[in-house]
Parts: sequence; structure tokens; C-alpha cells
Amino acid sequence: MIGVSRVMDGTPLAFAFITPLFFWAGLGLVGLPILIHILNRRRFKVVNWAAMEFLLRAMRKNRRRLRFEQLLLLITRCLVLLLLGLALSRPLGCQDSSLAGLAGQRSGLHVLVIDNSYAMSYQVDRAGAPTQLDQARIIAKALIRRLSSGGESVAIVTASRPARAVIATPVYDLKAAEAAVDRIEQTWGGTDQAGALVLARDIARSDASQFNKTLYLIDDSRRVAWQSDPDAIRQAGRDLADLFKSGIFHFNLGKSGEWNQAVVGLHSAQSLVTTRFPADFVADVRGFGVCPTDPRLSWKVDDDVVGPAGIPVKANDSATNVTMTANSLSGGIHVVSASLAGDDRLPIDNTRFAVVEAVTQLKVLIVEGERGVGGLGSSGAFLDTALNPPVSAGASHMPASYVATERISDLELGNKVLSDYRCICLCGVGEIQEVEAAQLEKFVRQGGTLMVFMGDPVTAENYNSTLYKHHLLPGPLTRRINITGDQAPRRFDFNPHKPLNRVLADFQNQENTGMEAAEIYSYWQVSLPPNSPAERVLDFLPSDDASGQPRDPAITVQSLGHGQVVFYATSADPNSEWTTFMAHQAYPALMHMLLLGTVSNGDDWMNITVEQRLTIPPWIQLTSAPDLKDASQIEYPLQEETEEDGQAVYRSKAPGQIGALTRPGIYTLSTGTGNYKVSVNVPSDEADVRTIDAAAVKRALGDIDIHLEGDSVPVDIARTDQGKEMGWAVMVGVLALLATECVLAMRFGHHRRK
Repeated sequence: MIGVSRVMDGTPLAFAFITPLFFWAGLGLVGLPILIHILNRRRFKVVNWAAMEFLLRAMRKNRRRLRFEQLLLLITRCLVLLLLGLALSRPLGCQDSSLAGLAGQRSGLHVLVIDNSYAMSYQVDRAGAPTQLDQARIIAKALIRRLSSGGESVAIVTASRPARAVIATPVYDLKAAEAAVDRIEQTWGGTDQAGALVLARDIARSDASQFNKTLYLIDDSRRVAWQSDPDAIRQAGRDLADLFKSGIFHFNLGKSGEWNQAVVGLHSAQSLVTTRFPADFVADVRGFGVCPTDPRLSWKVDDDVVGPAGIPVKANDSATNVTMTANSLSGGIHVVSASLAGDDRLPIDNTRFAVVEAVTQLKVLIVEGERGVGGLGSSGAFLDTALNPPVSAGASHMPASYVATERISDLELGNKVLSDYRCICLCGVGEIQEVEAAQLEKFVRQGGTLMVFMGDPVTAENYNSTLYKHHLLPGPLTRRINITGDQAPRRFDFNPHKPLNRVLADFQNQENTGMEAAEIYSYWQVSLPPNSPAERVLDFLPSDDASGQPRDPAITVQSLGHGQVVFYATSADPNSEWTTFMAHQAYPALMHMLLLGTVSNGDDWMNITVEQRLTIPPWIQLTSAPDLKDASQIEYPLQEETEEDGQAVYRSKAPGQIGALTRPGIYTLSTGTGNYKVSVNVPSDEADVRTIDAAAVKRALGDIDIHLEGDSVPVDIARTDQGKEMGWAVMVGVLALLATECVLAMRFGHHRRK
């Protein structure tokens, strides 16, 4: 309950109460001296005594004086209790009250939410404020300077992701609050508008001592900030309207016509970069707003310019993908960068980095369930030949394959260190032990690729209880389909002139590859559960090719952790009871497509944004504690943490903590056995500087009552509905009355000598 400060017609009353319970308690205690006074009047017994007659006559003469003295003492004691309760209730006088102006001081809580995301480094034409954040600091300090020292407290929240309370516990030291505003740093992260509003709400809820609460939102009204989490922002806005009764003010620093050009993405066109093939890199260039000029794009690989410098790029309120081809990458770690040269006013996002590892040889482990004489009849022999064809003596000039294969029997799988390989192929393996399935799942989750091929030894019961249990199958195996007698063999549902799965992109518009002609006589049917994450690469045509008849999956790909699982429903060897596909030229091409389309470089962990933590994967060999430094040789701490599976990994500090990776650029990681590069980029969503109008900001907050301001502080904003606390003035009156009561009690409680 709060004291009412206005009557229904809007006329301000003299007082409101911050803690009204004390006022009502004091009002109730006023009756205590009256009750004592009444009881004292009845604490005597009439006794007829002759000598008393003389005293009564004297008393009657002084009765009026005594009654006046007792009444005066009673009123004084009642006022002491009443004013004591009034003082403890901390009454507030309205700003226009003359009584409040004479005896009180302003009181209230003021929460400032300041956006310091990297878009606030946008350069503007304001005197004394080169960037949006500089102007935000000026506004914040101007608001603080208008507050009343000692009675009004300040809390400060920053909105850069993750939102953080610079001053979580409100302070009454206004100089310290101004100093805190000066210390707000320009960050390179995105905006966490919802998180900042929730922090402001929590601060207001935690401070119940203040009746007047005012909120100031200072940002540039960018649409990506106010529309990022609409439900959370709307709910937070309505909560804030209930808490900040003295007003919510929004300062819009955005200017109409702002524009920006940025490289918002940079990646390799192939999931695997090898030294055997040219590597294509794609830069995603975006223009936000009406851009008057087109930028020029330049590429670098390890600080060496690649291709022509300054390629003109169309980036006027649109997206453009630009591809660069690196023809001869050596094996190892490389840093690729794409940079824009233009005249936009937010240069931090004009350059983006990507760290890639060029693989000299890709190690593939082929596990065979059937072993033939000399290996020629083994279940993985044709797959081995397709991935790593032998170089004949007459063709010594031909380069060796980028794939280095190793074939083992299924009995040897448990003795292998799986992290030594990028891909593991199970070719007709009959049974998988539980411990082996767990190791395979761990291998995939850490970034490896598992290919599962069927064969005669495969049993559905074992695969469903081990591989499917560990998410290494797209669904449970149901039954083996056998084409016998006069039945027509199944074929792949493949048409090169229709849209193909990403893995089969090289087959697009390629005729007579053999994909259409391959005959399948046997395969395992798999039941894909609803909402399965498995991606269908190829299906089998139904036996009668009837439209609308369900098609069984032939090849599926699914993600698991950082890796991929490929399911191949038929055999990988040329067993005539299964398929004739190996006799067609498309077979080795398809195997390479499956490999290149699912095996990753394992370099994703080396590419993060300033809002992420660097995690060194457990397969990276460490001979000493890892050491991370930026280009200026400043060291960043890494701490050891334990994963859910019990493995220990090293991570950088979390965003918001001291030592976090908060600046974009290239960092160097030393592990004792070698050096790695780490690219830290700014978040891509923050590049959008397009703004929304004041009405849209109000709608985003749930159409609450809000004061919409510009990019400066109005003259009278600090006086709007600011109450003055009268508690100390009333306490002075309490002390004065206590002194008066003591004097009166001594005066009226003793007879003067004559």
C-alpha cells in the first residue's frame, strides 16, 4: 500500500508516504497517552477525612490551572507519537507544495539503461560527441547532475550482450554515479535489450524504500535491438510501467538516414579444405539503409592479398555473396579475411576473419564385417578403392588421393584410437558392442563422421539396441527388403534436372552418370520417426514407381553434436545379391561427395564471436597449460572445466567476466605441441543500424505510458513529478516535542517552593 498523492481531479495533495504503515501505527499509538490519562483519573478512592477538606478547598482553587497543565502534557505526548510515526513513514511532499519546498528534499530511485553495443560506436556529427555512446554518456551525466544529493539514488544498467548492472545496488553518491557512467566501455557485442529491461525491473523490485522511481532508456532505437525478443520486451515493459510510477523516459539517439555496410559472414564453400583441390571462400556482404556509394572488397590469406584489390560490390540495402578461390593452400592453419573499403560510419564490421585448416590427407578407417582372401572380397574393398585409388606404375605422374584409408576387421575396432581419424566407415559389420557404440557416439559428437553401410552380417536387433540407442542410425531397422524372381530391381529416385540434396550438388544437370541405371536387389528398410533430424539425400523408387507411394530412404545424413552420421541402406561391396551400383562411374564420385559433404575440417572451434567462449576440444593434444594471446601479446586466461562426459577441457572466460574475449581480431593459441589461430568476429546482427520510430518503441514495450525524448535532455525533465521527502524535517519536530515534554513533565510534576 502506498500513500495517495493526488485527488481524483488531478490536484496534488501535500503528502504521500513511502512507508505508510508507520504513519497508521503512530496514529494508533496516539490513543495510548489518552488511555493512560483516563485511567490515572480513576486511580483514587474517596475517603472522608476532616483534614482533606482543607486540601480540597485549595485544590478547587487551582483546578483550572491543573486541568490545563495535564491537557497540555497529554497533547504534547500524543503529538510526539504521531510525528514519530509520520517521520518513520517518510512523507513525500509534491514538487509544487510550498511546505515541501521549505522543509523537504527530493527523494527517489533513478535507473539508467544505456546501450553500449558496437552499433553505438556509429560516428555522428555532434559537437563533443563523436559517437552515439559519447552522446549517451553526456545525457546520462546531465540527468544525474539534476538529482538531489542525499535523497535520490542511482542504478545503472548496460545493454550490450550480455546485459550487466554497472551499479546494481542504488547509490546516493551522485559523483560516484557520474564516474560510473564515464567508465562504461564501448563493447563489440550485440544488444540485449530484453535482458537490460529485466535487470532494471529487478533493481526496482529490490528497492522497496523508494516511492518515486524513474527509468531512463538511452539508445539509438535500432530495430534489431527492439524486435529481437518481442515477447520478453513487451512483458518487461508492462512490468516496468507498474514499478516506475514517476515516469519512463526514452532518449532516441538514432538519426534518420543512417546506413552501414558490413561483411556479416565468411566461410569455406566446402566443408573440407584440402591441399589437393582449390578452396572457395564466400563473403556475405550486406548493406543496411540507403547506401549512397558501393564499397570495394579485398581478400587476404595469411596477410597476402589474393586476387584484384578493391573489387566493387553492390551493397545498397541488399545482400551480396562474393566468392574467392585460393588455388594452392599448403597444409596447416590459414587465416582468411575479407575487408570492405568505403565511407560508412561503422567501420568495425567492415572486416571479417575465418580460420581454416587445409588437410594434406584425410585419414579414414574402414571397418569390415567380412574379410576375403587377400582382402579382395572384403566388404570394404570397393569403398577403399573408390576413396583411395591405387596409382599404377604407368601413371606415376598422377597425384595421390587426399584420402588415406586404413582397413581393419570388426574385431580390431575396440583397439583403435578413434580420434586419430576424421571418418569411420562400418561396412557390413555384423554386431557392435555397447562400449564400441558409446565410443563411436563420442567420436561423432566431437566432430567426426560415421558412415554405416549394410551387408549380410548386419542384424537389426543388435543395430537397434546399440547404434540406434546412441543416435547413430536415423531410425530403427525394420526389415531387409529382397528383390527376387520376376520382380524389377529397385533404383535410386534420382533426376539430375530436379533440385538435388546439397551433398549431390556436383551431380546437378549431369546425365548418364549411372545413378539412374544402378540396380538394387537388397537393402535394409529404416523407419524414420516423426520430426526426425535425418536429412534424406536419396530415396529408393517404389517397386511400381507409383506416385504417392512412400519411398524408403536410401541415403540419409544427420548431425550429432559437431559431427555427422551417414546411413547407406545397401551394401558398399559389389555383391550381386545387393546391388550393381559399383559397376557405374557414379559410385566413386558419390562416395567422395558423401565424404566431402559431411567431414569437417574440425576448425569450427577456432571461429567464434565476441559473445562466445573459446573451447579447446579434448582431441587437441596439450603438453602444457594452453596460452592465448591477442595481436598485442596481451594474455587471456583459460580455465579448466569438466564436460558432462567427464572430459576436461579449457575454456576462455565467459562474456561479462574480466578476461573474456571482447575484442575482434586474430588470437594465437599455444598448446605446447603447436600454435593455432583463433578468429574473433563481431556479431552479424548488430550491423543493422536501421531504426524504428518512437511509436514503434512504445508498441514494443506493450503500449505503456512513456515519455519519448530526442537526443538531448529537456530543461524540465528532472522536475517532472519529483517528490520531496519530509521525514527528516518531521523528525526534527519530534525531537523538539520530546524536549518540550521533558520540560513540561518536570515543571508540572514538582511544586515550587515559596
